[in-house]
Amino acid sequence: MSAFFEPRLTLNSPSMLAGYWHLWRNRQGHAAQVQRYLEEGHSITAQLETFRALNEADFEAKRVTFAGLARRGRLVSQREDLQQALAWIVVSSERQLGMTPYPIQLACALAMIDGYLVQLAPGEGKTLTIAVVSVVFGWSQKPCHVITANDYLAERDREQMLPLYDVSGVMASFVEQELEPDEKAQRYQANIVYGTAKQMLADYLNDVIKLGGLASRTRMALTNWQAGGHSLQMRGLYYVIIDEADSILIDDATTPLIISAQEENGLLHQAVCIAKEFVDRLEADLDYKLQQEDWDVQYTPAGHQKLTDATEEFPTLWHHRGRLEDLVSQAILARDRFKLDEHFVIVDDEVILVDESTGRMMHGRSWSYGLHQAVEARVNVPLTPPSKTLEKMSFQNFFQSYHHLTGASGTLQNVQQELFHTYRTKTLEMPTRLPTQLNVAEYACYASKEDKNRALIQLIHTIQQSGLPILLGTRRIRDTEQLDIILQEAGFEFNVLNAKRLAQEAEIVATAGEMHKITLSTNMAGRGTDIPVTKDVLALGGLQVIMYEPHDSSRIDWQLFGRAGRQGNPGCAFPLLSLEDPLFQSLTWWQRPLHWLAKRLIQHSISEKLIRHLVRFAQQTAQTKAFKQRKYIAKTVRLSQERMSFIRNKTQLKS
Repeated sequence: MSAFFEPRLTLNSPSMLAGYWHLWRNRQGHAAQVQRYLEEGHSITAQLETFRALNEADFEAKRVTFAGLARRGRLVSQREDLQQALAWIVVSSERQLGMTPYPIQLACALAMIDGYLVQLAPGEGKTLTIAVVSVVFGWSQKPCHVITANDYLAERDREQMLPLYDVSGVMASFVEQELEPDEKAQRYQANIVYGTAKQMLADYLNDVIKLGGLASRTRMALTNWQAGGHSLQMRGLYYVIIDEADSILIDDATTPLIISAQEENGLLHQAVCIAKEFVDRLEADLDYKLQQEDWDVQYTPAGHQKLTDATEEFPTLWHHRGRLEDLVSQAILARDRFKLDEHFVIVDDEVILVDESTGRMMHGRSWSYGLHQAVEARVNVPLTPPSKTLEKMSFQNFFQSYHHLTGASGTLQNVQQELFHTYRTKTLEMPTRLPTQLNVAEYACYASKEDKNRALIQLIHTIQQSGLPILLGTRRIRDTEQLDIILQEAGFEFNVLNAKRLAQEAEIVATAGEMHKITLSTNMAGRGTDIPVTKDVLALGGLQVIMYEPHDSSRIDWQLFGRAGRQGNPGCAFPLLSLEDPLFQSLTWWQRPLHWLAKRLIQHSISEKLIRHLVRFAQQTAQTKAFKQRKYIAKTVRLSQERMSFIRNKTQLKS
């Protein structure tokens, strides 16, 4: 039976003032700390010949020694032994993978072992660096979870690194939603487990439900022991290594994960359908106002009167004014807020949510509080039974429950303070191994979307004359569908990659860097996607990336740009925007005059500096709004858990 490692008790986050103070102090010693890690990386490289010269028996004996030190908790604390262990892993990587980690990657590995979140430029080898750290953690026999952006990357990265794990004597597996419970529990017995944050948290909450709730989670170890290790799926929470850390810890942490069970409610279905028809009689601004900041519905006096007049149309349960307003508000959001091929897609008459940051479908997930049924009614698909919440947890609280949190990303800029405030983790920015040759052009700004589309066609024509491959990145599935038609009409041959065409992902990515290739993709071709580029393409200038419109975060922009110019290779990025792009809806009242000025100047001559300021202001405003939302969600979920814990404890005492 394997040991169980109890989650760490989460602590209150430090104040924002403390976060800013930490950020200032961290900057003062940042360069010196990076230099120390780089010196250690070179020291490890200097020891490689010693390990290369060992015969097979002595080499294996070294592995046994290092694994034993890790099991006893002494490997990380004894720096000389740790450096030798990393040298052993480097030589094993050479022999098994044909890849030799560079000193910068070893410096990153050391920083991650020490608990830093590390910024390593796209293409510098995060997958291999994470594998090196995973071996060290795996030797300890404590559970090590490697979090990736999606299931495709979890399976790919584990498969690529498996020869290294095998020779190191650690078991590695990956988990996904489709696995049967017994198979999933078996995979969690491995030393290293790859998976997505959503999958790991869902499996953790399912274990919590088996134990009667979060108030009982300290009994997990005892329950596992009594059941011979087969009652719970996970072995507990100890080490977590997060690939694309800013995406998972920041961007994807805006909503809690809820485990629910469906329960039939025909009355709700009836009410939702009536609400849909009623909302079609309402007019925006006249009967209600939809706040863009928090998507709150505010009814006008005319709207309140229409609600009063229509009350008898609804089932009796919704005659209560507050409940009626909530129901109608959901129907308004289903019509005005949530858009097909942007927030969701329809597959086999089923509404499937789409992850806006990755462009991928989220099977098995749904909106709560009747919103999912309201959207289903709006798009005329069969209504599913509503869900009853069994357990929920924010991603912030989940990752705070690990004893050792670390990770890497190519884009940690501008989120260091929030990462420290939320997770109490420090960040380090590592230099690139080779000087970058990525050339990012200035924003090309257009008055309208139609003008931008015409300019896009001309830009593709120009690049195509050189034969260089093009990656055209969009924010939404709907945009790829529209551009699909536009590019076909222009006579281009191209591949399309979005959530509706997952089956061809590996094949499309593998050939996207070849001469004359055009790939139209959502953010699926962003984080974690390594597009191999042929030598003839590199000789002519490398992959050409076109960003159709800026994202809410500049970090996501740079993730797309980072598909080109990897590992010191040449490449170009062309950011486009129109003044009609949705990003500019987030501008505050004092920033809107800048947008007005840009509209007036666009027909004549517009300053590149003005456009940069406009985009930066809009992205900063969007990120500030998202940060406040994450803080609010973390607080409300924590309070909800505390209330549920109190209720469960009282119930257990009474019984």
